[in-house]
Amino acid sequence: TVFGEVTEGLEVIDKIAALEVDDKSRPRQDAKIIRIYAEE
Repeated sequence: TVFGEVTEGLEVIDKIAALEVDDKSRPRQDAKIIRIYAEE
């Protein structure tokens, strides 16, 4: 399901995508989004 679009900060998405995962594809380390901006 697509629910948004990244317009800046793609390097952050790349870092999250590169996190090591367990056998259930869950990240072994928490990835927290501290701040977001929403535009209409």
